[in-house]
Amino acid sequence: MGTHVNSPYLPQDRTTPVEHGQRLALFHTVLNRALKRPLPSVLGVLVAIAAGWFALGAVFPSMSPLPAWALTVLSAALTALACVRVARAASLPAPVRSFWQALGWAAGVLAVGAAGDAHGALSAHGTLGASGAPSQQPGPVALVMYLGAVLIALWALLRLPVGRRSRTEWLALGLDAGIIMLSAGLFAWYFVIHGSPELAALTGSSLPGLAIITLAFGAVLAAVKLALTSAGLLDRHALSLLGLGVLGGATGGALMPLLHSTPHLYSTQVTVPLASFLLALAAERQRQAAELPAPPPRRRPFNLLPYGAITATGALLLVSAWEPNGETLVIAAGTLVLTVLVAVRQVMAFRDNAALLARLDASMLELRRHEQRFRSLVQNSSDMIAITGGDMTLVYVSPSSERVLGVPAEEGVGRPVTGRVHPDDLPVADALAAELMAAPGATAACQVRMLHADGTWRWLEVIATNRMDDPSVRGIVSNTRDITETRRYQERLTHQASHDALTGLANRTLFAERTAQALADGGDAVALALIDLDDFKSVNDRLGHAVGDALLTATAERLRACVRPGDTVARLGGDEFALLLTGISADEADGLAGRVVAALGTPVDAAGHHLLVRASVGLVGGRGGAPADGPVADASELLRRADLAMYAAKEQGKSRYARYTEAMDTCAVEHARLGAELRRALAAGELFLLYQPVVALPDGELRGVEALVRWRHPERGMVSPAQFIPVAERNGMIVEIGAWVLREACRQMADWRRRYGAAPLSRMAVNVSARQLREPEFAQAVADVLEETGLAPEDLLLEITETAVFDGGLALETVRAVRELGVGVALDDFGTGHSSLGLLRTCPVDALKVDKLFVDGVTGTAEQSAIAASLAQIARALRLRIVAEGVETSAQARRLYQLGYRLAQGFHFARPLPAERIDGMLAARAGHGPEALEPPALAS
Repeated sequence: MGTHVNSPYLPQDRTTPVEHGQRLALFHTVLNRALKRPLPSVLGVLVAIAAGWFALGAVFPSMSPLPAWALTVLSAALTALACVRVARAASLPAPVRSFWQALGWAAGVLAVGAAGDAHGALSAHGTLGASGAPSQQPGPVALVMYLGAVLIALWALLRLPVGRRSRTEWLALGLDAGIIMLSAGLFAWYFVIHGSPELAALTGSSLPGLAIITLAFGAVLAAVKLALTSAGLLDRHALSLLGLGVLGGATGGALMPLLHSTPHLYSTQVTVPLASFLLALAAERQRQAAELPAPPPRRRPFNLLPYGAITATGALLLVSAWEPNGETLVIAAGTLVLTVLVAVRQVMAFRDNAALLARLDASMLELRRHEQRFRSLVQNSSDMIAITGGDMTLVYVSPSSERVLGVPAEEGVGRPVTGRVHPDDLPVADALAAELMAAPGATAACQVRMLHADGTWRWLEVIATNRMDDPSVRGIVSNTRDITETRRYQERLTHQASHDALTGLANRTLFAERTAQALADGGDAVALALIDLDDFKSVNDRLGHAVGDALLTATAERLRACVRPGDTVARLGGDEFALLLTGISADEADGLAGRVVAALGTPVDAAGHHLLVRASVGLVGGRGGAPADGPVADASELLRRADLAMYAAKEQGKSRYARYTEAMDTCAVEHARLGAELRRALAAGELFLLYQPVVALPDGELRGVEALVRWRHPERGMVSPAQFIPVAERNGMIVEIGAWVLREACRQMADWRRRYGAAPLSRMAVNVSARQLREPEFAQAVADVLEETGLAPEDLLLEITETAVFDGGLALETVRAVRELGVGVALDDFGTGHSSLGLLRTCPVDALKVDKLFVDGVTGTAEQSAIAASLAQIARALRLRIVAEGVETSAQARRLYQLGYRLAQGFHFARPLPAERIDGMLAARAGHGPEALEPPALAS
């Protein structure tokens, strides 16, 4: 019930969706092609209708011929329209447009002739034959029009120009044309003898026979023109369609005798639409070809038309000799077979030849492509390609020479290849030529400068190969490219790799190379000066790196002005410079070092800031120096000695120069060993603190202590701070030692506070180095120590030097951060720094410690004690506490009290004491022990 049954009696659509889609696609394709070519499509439909009507007429003689004649006239008219349309295409050459214009006229005349023929056939008073039946003979007007159309077309075809041919090609063309014309003549002769009387008897006139012969010869001439001469201006496919159309039209008259039994049928009703359709296709093909790029020319390997004519003539021979049991028939048949076999064999040979020619054409085309590609590469290459003869003159120069040297290629040919080479590079070019001429196939390269047309010299890289052994070259082939920008870039990179980017001076690498070379050339007359700017880091910290860079640039200019021509000025890094002096005596080197110190000691304008630069110079070498300062063979050793001398100059007070001595090596070795031992001592607990009391004047009561670090060496015993503190500052250990001193002092002060209260001691003073103040985390480290030990910030006093904060920057910011914690700050050794009074306005301090230098003079003349007195007045005016350091006599203590000093310290009161002694004093003062500080009397 619910089953679907396929019944053969029910209509069923077995088309799948895919097949249905394919049919639709095919229909759309056909429709699109028809819409793109409307006239040929319409004519194709007319041909089909005409053929169908002709077939129906043969079956049903009573059918009216009017529709068939209408189709015939319409086909010719549409063909004329198609030809005129092509003749108006502006992209076609003028001869081609004239040709299609003439074909349009011929098609129009054909339409008129067909209309006249149709009128004669349909007229009630048309011509009747002897038998009284309708006649197939066209009227005079129609016949003239038909002949006129053929003649116009033939005239247009013969006017087409043909390509140039050789004498041999013209001879072959004449022979082929003679064969075809002779064959056509034989057919015409046979038709005149055998067919023309019968046609005249049927039609009642000899004009049809004459017309057929004329049309046949016209068709033959057209075929000769189209097939043999092959008009090159026409599209070859259009040419083939055109030939088919002419032959199809010409055969219409020849078919008329076959229709003598059906006088109501006319062959013109089929042949004219067919010929019109082919002509319209040819016109459309020509129009489409005009819109496309021209195809490459094709070689015509052979033509079958002459062989077809020979074969047709053999067939005519066989027809004319058709006699039963005749010997002539056998001979004619054998001749025809032999002719066909020879023709087939010849065609096969032609095909083989055509294949060979096709391969040859393909090879030639590929060769031309390679040649064009090579020519394009040579002509459009950025490199200049040249061929030089054995006499070193240019035989060929590529057009790119104008891009490389600005000189046209034709100007270089015939000139010597070295004509534009820089004089200094001629030896290089001659060496290249000699290397190349040594043997065929040799390849060499060089870089030379050549003169450009604009007068500049360009660096060129030449890569050349000897091709004298190649018969097609017979010269030296060179490829030259402009490397001027590459050389400039390489030189710039080389300069950047060997010079300082900021100052333009030689860098450490180049300086070491030149030093080594100078020592190798003459080490006894080589001197080296190492220059380090004093306190340069403070400039960067206070004023910024832009000002620091400007200062370094100005310093470099001053150093250039101090040296002699040939000496080397280098920046080794940071604020460190070096001078390499060659051919100089020791005395001259000393004088130059003095000039450097003086030149750098004058104020410098750096980025709008007026700065005073000081430098320490270490000097080594020079002819005639001390034996210990004699020549060395190693550049690094020379630089090491200068470095030792430079540090010696810094230790002597900076802003001076020092010459290297052997003692500096001994001192350096000692410092190195002491630095290593100092690091071990910190870890081993060999460092300890002593505390120097700070007393009140005049009674000498204990008010505070200053923590002083000491070193008890297991072998050397007590090591003076004057020995190990500079070493620690140089190797950076001062930061670790300072942190330990701060923690230990705070721990001790906190312990005294817990045990004895706040009355005995007011503050613990701890010295802080400049290196510690430049540590970004120093203020936080102080806060951490106070929290760890429980010491109040006001119980701690940090003593700093004027030099540490004179230039401001990070050190001054650190001092301000410490003051914000509540920790006191004192300026140690006040009065011996850069500018003490100006510093008191910028640095947040609450105590001054007057240096021993001024304390020593207070008991002398009024002039000698004036500074100490002035400092006390300044401290009172600024509400600062002031402490006198280095008090050694009671007279100094008495005078200081008279000048207004209320705090002092020195050997007169007490030497630095261990924590146990201070602990005893505090206990005695608190009533817990017998020991106490006995204050010396200030006056007797």
